[in-house]
Amino acid sequence: MRILRRTQFGNPILRQPTRELSHEEIVSTKVKDFVVNMRYTLESKGYGVGLAAPQVGKAVAITVIGIKPTPSRPDNPVINLVLINPKIIKKYGSKKTMWEGCISFGDTKNFPYAQVPRYKKIRVQWIDEMAKTHEEDFEGITAHVLQHEIDHLNGVLFVDRVKDTKSYITIAEYKKRFLKS
Repeated sequence: MRILRRTQFGNPILRQPTRELSHEEIVSTKVKDFVVNMRYTLESKGYGVGLAAPQVGKAVAITVIGIKPTPSRPDNPVINLVLINPKIIKKYGSKKTMWEGCISFGDTKNFPYAQVPRYKKIRVQWIDEMAKTHEEDFEGITAHVLQHEIDHLNGVLFVDRVKDTKSYITIAEYKKRFLKS
């Protein structure tokens, strides 16, 4: 296992739609190793709750999700997923605004944060790392994270979704103001 290097804001790969993988690619050792390294990078570096392939320099449709309870969000579910070629196939109801940031925008101590409106509930179709197809509804923080990560696969960054530009703040300031840390 190895830690993958982050792609930083301004790198053109973050603005390119990714390429879907074929069944042969999904079951290949190369892709399996890449997924293991993505998971390892997300977990060991503490890069938040999700990591998309473009964030580590690959323009392929893979994202890993690693949500768990935190001091600031103790009610978070425990979600560990690998999504290959994911698609949001249904959006339910209205959007909800949540605070959001992205590790592609700087170091993990001081990147920008803003309020981003996203659908409260979505249905996603994807293939896992074992080449099995899934379709499931997600809501709350999981739906929010999935929309963020799937956006990465389409060349869309969270700053493109911010409606209230006055909500921008650094993560350090957010923690100081809202988490009292």
